[in-house]
Amino acid sequence: MQTWTKCTADVLYYDAEPAMTNDGGYIVRLSDEAIEVSYDDDEGPVCYKGENNGDGHFDLTAPKRKGHASLHCFPNSHFMEGYWQEGDTRGMWRIKLA
Repeated sequence: MQTWTKCTADVLYYDAEPAMTNDGGYIVRLSDEAIEVSYDDDEGPVCYKGENNGDGHFDLTAPKRKGHASLHCFPNSHFMEGYWQEGDTRGMWRIKLA
């Protein structure tokens, strides 16, 4: 499993007042079969885990946050992009692998 420990993420929120953040501190662990994305936020540690459902498409969950997400990575890319939802909060994210 390959690990990137200095990832950053552009996170877009689709709330009543849409916002975008650029967050550091993301760690991504990736293999051909599985992915794990972890980071800390104001409420503590977060960990999304999932499986590759084909061609670099990953479906992830974070049960402690009632979170569901998707990420996609093209071959030889340093970015992963997708959708996320935690409870009633939802948005898009783009993670730079570093």
